[in-house]
Amino acid sequence: MRRLHGKYTLLSVSACSLLLAFILAACGSSNSTAGGSSSSPPPTVVQGYGTAHGCPSDSVVGTTSTPNVTVKPTDAKSTVMAHVGNVIAFQFPFGQRWSGPTTSQGNLQLQQPAGYAVKAAQVCVWRFVAKGIGTTQLDFHSQALCKPGQFCPQHIVDLPFTVKVS
Repeated sequence: MRRLHGKYTLLSVSACSLLLAFILAACGSSNSTAGGSSSSPPPTVVQGYGTAHGCPSDSVVGTTSTPNVTVKPTDAKSTVMAHVGNVIAFQFPFGQRWSGPTTSQGNLQLQQPAGYAVKAAQVCVWRFVAKGIGTTQLDFHSQALCKPGQFCPQHIVDLPFTVKVS
């Protein structure tokens, strides 16, 4: 009886070892996008494209991973809710000259480049990752996008956003 029990013990240890090996191997090769923080394809710099459409950067991204939270100009002066680990994308339409943060702010880590262009959606984008619990104020600005030598209205619109991360 003791001998039979030893065979089962050896078989159990072998099976557990094999299972553990598979689990550890999977940890190193995971392509998970949990939390929406997966990276997007690297941007391409197209000289003059982004700035011609109002973005502060000439970096152009064809496709991006889907953010957890998308914020648009109509959300200004409201509180944006997010969770730790969420990707928050601020999207502003082509046709205005946009400016905004160029560095991380509070508990929000800015993914570079700041204010890149997305051709397909025709927007300028700032992406942040919520790194901790707290509230951060972000300010973006819009002004007329003018061609050299033409009359241009001189106005700046402030778009404040409050981001609360829980």
